[in-house]
Amino acid sequence: MKIEKYALLDTDFISKTHFIHGDTEKCLVDLVVEMPGYCFFCHSQIIKELSRHNQQAIGWLQHKISEQKIQCYTDEEILNELVKIRGDFACSTYTLMLKDACDAFSKSYFKEHYQTLENFDVVTSTKQDYLETLQKADDEIGKHNSLGEIKSYVLLQLLSLLKGEQVYVFCSDDKAARNGAISFNNVRCISALSAFLRLKKEISWTFDAAEPYINSYVQFCGEHNQQTFRVMEASVVARMQRVPCKQALEEIFQDRFVELQNGFLKYRDA
Repeated sequence: MKIEKYALLDTDFISKTHFIHGDTEKCLVDLVVEMPGYCFFCHSQIIKELSRHNQQAIGWLQHKISEQKIQCYTDEEILNELVKIRGDFACSTYTLMLKDACDAFSKSYFKEHYQTLENFDVVTSTKQDYLETLQKADDEIGKHNSLGEIKSYVLLQLLSLLKGEQVYVFCSDDKAARNGAISFNNVRCISALSAFLRLKKEISWTFDAAEPYINSYVQFCGEHNQQTFRVMEASVVARMQRVPCKQALEEIFQDRFVELQNGFLKYRDA
């Protein structure tokens, strides 16, 4: 089957959906990456970050990469692709892409953490010099500073450049992270919740087949003190409402929702 849909997986999505299981050995993220017509990608930084979120998911991800179900890019591999397209301007292009990725989070992020790349002499330096400078800056950023999302957004821009198609980002339930993703052109976000609707569409997932996963997700939410999901009302004015977790998941299979570009679900007009 021709691959038509290019999709990016982020840390939070993999970690969360790996915890959600049905009656079989397959977790929710297994069903996602098995959807026909999709080609999945991730950045190597995701593997590092999963070690702080879900150790078991690391083995799952590495297995999928070895099976070539997911293509994993390092910064060097991204740079190699840019060399093919931009030649001597590859490093400068990566810097611009990184700046755009940082700006999606904060206009000050790039200046605070990557000023050395802004001042990097691409004329007299090698690609390896650039990668070493980049790695040093990454190391100084440390943990819990959105680095995984930022590197994912660099890869997102590369995919848009290479494929010229819409890119689906299976991402965090965090509103800021999703807004950051859709700030790029031709991007559609899918959260753990809206993944249920996506699976319903793509594999004709029935409620009976999905029910064990629904129960698992509701249990997961309860264990993390989450009782509701925020969804958008069926109104002209964009208003959010809180719906009990199980109710929202069940209503997906009652065709009550449409999927928005930012990954939120919206009630259909009555």
